Amino acid sequence: MRLPLHTLSRVALALCAALLLAASALAAEAGTYVVLPFKVNGPAGFSYLEKAVPSMLASRLYWKDHAEPVDDAAAARGGRVSSSAGLDKARAAAGADYAVWGEVSIVGDNAVMDVLVRGPEGREWRKNVKSPVNDLIASLQDVADSINADLFGRPVTASAANARSASMVNQMNPDLMHNETTQRQVYLNPQLRYQGNDGTRLRSQNLPFASVGMEVADLDGDGRNEVALLSKDRVHVYRWSEQGLKPLGEHKLPSNLTPMLLRSIDLNRDGSAELVVSTYDPDYTQPRSFLFSFRDGKFVTLADRLPYYLNVVRMPPDFMPVLVGQKGDPSRIFSRAGVHEMIPQGKSMSTARRLDLPEGANALNFAWLPGKPGEDTNKIVLLTGEEKLRVFTPQGASLYQSDESFSGSAIGIAEQTTMPGLGKSDVLIPSKYFVPLRMIPTDLEKDGVWELLVNKPLSVAAQFFENYRNFPESEIHALFWDGVGLSLLWKTRRIKGSVADFALSDVDNNGVPDLIAAVNTHPGALGLQNRKTIVIAYPHDLSQADPKTAPALE
Repeated sequence: MRLPLHTLSRVALALCAALLLAASALAAEAGTYVVLPFKVNGPAGFSYLEKAVPSMLASRLYWKDHAEPVDDAAAARGGRVSSSAGLDKARAAAGADYAVWGEVSIVGDNAVMDVLVRGPEGREWRKNVKSPVNDLIASLQDVADSINADLFGRPVTASAANARSASMVNQMNPDLMHNETTQRQVYLNPQLRYQGNDGTRLRSQNLPFASVGMEVADLDGDGRNEVALLSKDRVHVYRWSEQGLKPLGEHKLPSNLTPMLLRSIDLNRDGSAELVVSTYDPDYTQPRSFLFSFRDGKFVTLADRLPYYLNVVRMPPDFMPVLVGQKGDPSRIFSRAGVHEMIPQGKSMSTARRLDLPEGANALNFAWLPGKPGEDTNKIVLLTGEEKLRVFTPQGASLYQSDESFSGSAIGIAEQTTMPGLGKSDVLIPSKYFVPLRMIPTDLEKDGVWELLVNKPLSVAAQFFENYRNFPESEIHALFWDGVGLSLLWKTRRIKGSVADFALSDVDNNGVPDLIAAVNTHPGALGLQNRKTIVIAYPHDLSQADPKTAPALE
């Protein structure tokens, strides 16, 4: 029998009302939850997942005034369980309405995740997920969405996603773009204000040379930072002013050397930083490094033509800057003797302890990424010869390699070509090792979770020609360890030109930290235009940030 149209309408309305009441009832029942340490089956290198997976799930389940995690002390009382049999007891001990637990099994490059939720009156919810290890984060989000919808009655709609994006407006510098694909929120500046000559960033005048490196530090001990730039034959020192970069001095380098890298470190702890300049002698295929001080507008050579590739790296356990070095090798660029801490001795240097680094590391291509206190171990990040990011445990176990390429240096060291029994060849084309741009570990949000700042060059031509290094655009990315790999937290808007170097310091001496980039202009499609340097800075004014401000998850 066909029902009249008005009857069908009433039935439909009744069904909608019932669904709404059911959703309201579910939401009303929702309360607190505890996510217990997961059981991990697989290689020892994945043991970190027992805490990483719960941490990520807990943040994704949060729904203000509806579903909230118990505090850390209560979660600790829940302890850890080895099977579902102990789940009710753990839930009661934590004082939570829901307990979440599961297992992760790693087999090769694949992961299998079983998740169990135990609620009031023995109610259960289960889900099994299979995925590649690199896609585990996306799988966790699917699990969280399912729990939110099935247990807490939380709608997952496009409008909700748009609302989350809208809530983040003005939390960051407009020139710093939040990665809307990751679930970690950015609270770098919940009440942030930005200053600058265009409202969002500072910009210098054009300088009549292309840069190789940059450093921002107090070089003369007057309590103010200077800007040092390394060009193809000189070191230039400036001070930032309202009129742009004011020149303070410059030093000419030997013409037969190729500049590669510029760093600074206060070796004698006198309040002024020394400049470390690494260069390369192409005739003898050897590094030649210099150490300078800068006082009263003049350079003083402290060490000359040192046979080391030098770099400054923040080292555990205190992550203070340390001078490291490695000798060259005519047949393979870097000596097999490895990377050592360096100690000044008069106008020379001596090696101290050898660093325990993963295979493939050299003095120029690694950084330590601190772990979250009490939860994660520190990681070592390498930039490979193919400019991929690789992450290792302190014991040297490989955890992750990026699909994307980073760095984008234009300075290459030619690997020597030899023919068996004939020595050096003038026929074979030498390949190049491009000197990595720096990687900066930092905790900008002061939340104990460290980010890694890296440069991302953008070029269509570079995809087809490996030695094409005149990148027309660049971005600086902030990456964080999400428990499985390096994920994008935020990035700058596209920067016109190639980033030659970048730093994190107070460039204009106003008490506000800045993300600073030395950018080389593009030489044009035909490569005929003279390249110039522009220094840009993104201020991070944290003065209005309330450390007690709760994360605005909704």
